[in-house]
Amino acid sequence: MQKAFPIFVMELFCDGWLFLTHSDVTWDGSSHAVKRIRINADKSERLLSHVREHFTDVPSNIDLCQYVGATLEELEKHAEPVVPRDVVSPRLQLLFEGDLTPITLVQLICVGDWLSVRQGNEGEIRVTYDERLAQQISGFGLFMASFVESLCSQSTMLSDGSVATVFDARPATEPGICAFLEMGDAVSAEPEPEEALDVERELEPEPEPEPEPAPEPAPKPSAKEQEKLRIAREVKAARDKMEELDKARVALLNQLLVLRHKHEQLSNQRGWNTIVEMGEIGRQIDALSGQIDQLDEQLRDARLAYAETRAASLQALKELGQ
Repeated sequence: MQKAFPIFVMELFCDGWLFLTHSDVTWDGSSHAVKRIRINADKSERLLSHVREHFTDVPSNIDLCQYVGATLEELEKHAEPVVPRDVVSPRLQLLFEGDLTPITLVQLICVGDWLSVRQGNEGEIRVTYDERLAQQISGFGLFMASFVESLCSQSTMLSDGSVATVFDARPATEPGICAFLEMGDAVSAEPEPEEALDVERELEPEPEPEPEPAPEPAPKPSAKEQEKLRIAREVKAARDKMEELDKARVALLNQLLVLRHKHEQLSNQRGWNTIVEMGEIGRQIDALSGQIDQLDEQLRDARLAYAETRAASLQALKELGQ
């Protein structure tokens, strides 16, 4: 079956060939932009052959990522409406910055099993979603219809409006990341707990004041204040862990990209020394790929742990303030 490239892009995200992390998307106050497209290390060597089953003119993985980025930019530019952040469930707000826009929706596809957009066997566009996700977004149906329409407008084979769109709601009975939406009532969007409590200044030593005669001892923080500081430190530790893992992964991916580029250049050369060098580079690529796989698992766990910790902490702070 002939595929439409914009829908195929969504399938690449749905099936874990490509993904976006929190740091890959920026928000300027009115729209999102993509800084980079990430390739799943487990599938990187098979990605190009998978793509060429449908699109034979894609030269490399790097070119594919550029095409995908252009597709997302065009989608962000033309899709309407945008769902304001304050009408999205506070719990869902933990997973992205700014309003809910098309690029945000792709982010959500990457972090859960709650939404997929695919081209069916008869050419129809099939949107499958978990009912719990739809309940978190005001006007979900209208937003998704606009999202699919904008995707179709980028493809000549779909732009005439003759292709049907099928919405398939899954009952809220399946496990997976949607269970994250059912961990109790979330409070309304608020600043990070550590920001609300000014924990950075609390943790940093301040200059000692000039000696004064008979200074009064500083009052001991109340039990409530100590609990607030403990909560803020807990959230900050979870966030720092997530950011630390993400930076480490980016560094390894950059090394991997350099090695693969060098390996590709050597493949056009001949000679025993070249064969030996390619073998050594191949071993380095395998070792780096293994490290990236481990970081991927750690980062997934850290991202969900941060979201859970922040939501629980905001609720705890709300209760302390009552």
